[in-house]
Amino acid sequence: MKKFTLISLAAGVILLGTIYPGQAQASGLEEKVTATSERTVTPREKSIMSTAALKVLRHIAGARADIHEKNIPRAQNELKQAHTLLEIIKATEPTEEVKDRIWIAKKHLFYESTQTVMDDMIPIYTSLDDIEALVPTAKAREHINNAKKYLEKGIKKSAAEELELADESLVYSEIDLPRKDTEKHITDAQNLLSKNEVKKADAALKAAQEGVEFFSFMTSAPVVQVKNHLWLASKNYAAGELAAAKGDMQKAEAYLDRAARSGDAETKAEAENLMNDVKAVEGKIDNGAKETGQEIRNLYERAKDLARKLMNFKTGGNQAAGNMEK
Repeated sequence: MKKFTLISLAAGVILLGTIYPGQAQASGLEEKVTATSERTVTPREKSIMSTAALKVLRHIAGARADIHEKNIPRAQNELKQAHTLLEIIKATEPTEEVKDRIWIAKKHLFYESTQTVMDDMIPIYTSLDDIEALVPTAKAREHINNAKKYLEKGIKKSAAEELELADESLVYSEIDLPRKDTEKHITDAQNLLSKNEVKKADAALKAAQEGVEFFSFMTSAPVVQVKNHLWLASKNYAAGELAAAKGDMQKAEAYLDRAARSGDAETKAEAENLMNDVKAVEGKIDNGAKETGQEIRNLYERAKDLARKLMNFKTGGNQAAGNMEK
């Protein structure tokens, strides 16, 4: 967890140094880094993502303007800077720590003992625990378990294949998919500009722009945070952490209030109904009844459906919405 937070802070320093070099150096950044067993996207990370996304939009808009002014070298430079900012966004994604740990384990397979790679499995499992509130992890766990079994038998090649499959299965749909889609459109535009196919390049950048706008929307969408906090409430309640579960429910209520105030009439009505039910279930938490755990899970499923509906509305049912499994 500390490693992930430090990566995020480093990304923030890079980003702020790029955008406000004087101010970043003058004021400095003082952050207290703490480890936590609950992993959600922090306000700090969301701020980095949001600011970086805005700058990506600015570079794309600049590149499109340069294309229309027939200044292709300047357009290419704008797109290069957009790619750098997308890498900063990638560094703040919840999946990055576990992906890095999987990458290390795969490399160790080439030159370390089987026992060393077995030891690598421990932080991989811990990292999966940390992100399960945000990312579907069942498939990844299945592949990691398979890799562990192959390692116990000394079959490194099959273990490597399972680790690769685990990596591929980890997708943070709210951010990872639109970011990858945006990167592809920008790369396509760069290749098209190198061939002087300016109209096709401009069309690719228009598609990239739409991807960034979707990403910006999802990083701040209250209903996504409702889903995350209700999942944490469910996990904490099942573990007997009743105070933590109640805190998660209260955070979900706060985000539902925001969703009700910022959404359309239909979203407002659904958010208000869900908020009333969340409050009702929250009042039962101190009793620790088994039925209450099921009620929290039901609330989570409703929040997930509401978030999926909002994503489909925003994107017309694109891949990101379809991949919101959890």
